[in-house]
Amino acid sequence: MGKIKMQERMIWLDNLKAYGIILVIIGHSIVITAANDSTGMLMKLIYSFHMPLFFFISGYLFRPNQENYFYKKWKVLLLPYLIFQIISVVFINVFYYIKMGGLERDPLNTLLSIFYINGSVGWNSPLWFLIVLLIIELVFVGFNKLENKRWLQFTLVIASCIIGWGLSETGIKYPFGIHIVFCCFCFYYLGNITKKYDLLGWLETNENLRTLLFFISGIVLVINMIWLNGSKFISVYDNYYGTNYFLFLLSATSGILFSVLLIKQYNKMCSLTIFGKKAILLLGTQYFLLLGFDKVGQVVGIYSEGTFYLIIKVVSVIVSYLVLLSLWSKRGNKRLFRFM
Repeated sequence: MGKIKMQERMIWLDNLKAYGIILVIIGHSIVITAANDSTGMLMKLIYSFHMPLFFFISGYLFRPNQENYFYKKWKVLLLPYLIFQIISVVFINVFYYIKMGGLERDPLNTLLSIFYINGSVGWNSPLWFLIVLLIIELVFVGFNKLENKRWLQFTLVIASCIIGWGLSETGIKYPFGIHIVFCCFCFYYLGNITKKYDLLGWLETNENLRTLLFFISGIVLVINMIWLNGSKFISVYDNYYGTNYFLFLLSATSGILFSVLLIKQYNKMCSLTIFGKKAILLLGTQYFLLLGFDKVGQVVGIYSEGTFYLIIKVVSVIVSYLVLLSLWSKRGNKRLFRFM
């Protein structure tokens, strides 16, 4: 019975990760220069909370007494990062050389970006999440030892938010995404205490409150999304949080609550659940598929910056992943990407 309960719990978490990674794919599919109508509103909505959602999920899954913790973090986060970075650097420079006769960026900046030293991870920008998450998880090991001093933990979380706000005022992209670490530590902490105190279990016994919170969080998310973005779209990676940093924290928290309550209603396996199980693999490879689809679209003459092309693009990428992951699973050879 306990094993079945654990499997059910993992299903909804995998579905939540799948939901999040699909939002990431949609967000990266939108052409920013054309995002001024319905796609622009969609992009504002997604970028208001989608990356904080992943930090929340990671905090929920934190296990303080996990055996070989540091080795597993190297294997699950740092190793995939390095593999994807090497592949990305080779790919994008070959692509640029063939197309433009030169490199994507100079060798020094390429080297610095590989190790996220200059505030950039290069062309395959979603990889920043792996480094930032690694730092947060390593810091949280020590932070968790203060669990008997909850007031101190809470004070440190508030201090982290304030430091994140101060760094956001500079507009600088810091090495190793330190600005993101300070900003998003609170979402990791929120995920951790949600599991530790079984807040979702408590909400499941209060249906009226759960329904009320679902609608309130959705309304707050939409309202904040409209007011928050200002002259450009929110980008945690670029250290831009819209017109108000603390409004961003509220919007992200609302988006997390809305998403969790939504996905918890559908705690069943589906064809997209595998996206949650392979979220890191999709995170590191999506740019290749998106770029490839655009180039094919340009060749066959269907490329566009409009909504219809966006729908075709997202659906095609999702279907491609479903087919590829299904074929890979049937081959039974999971050794290469078993850590992803």
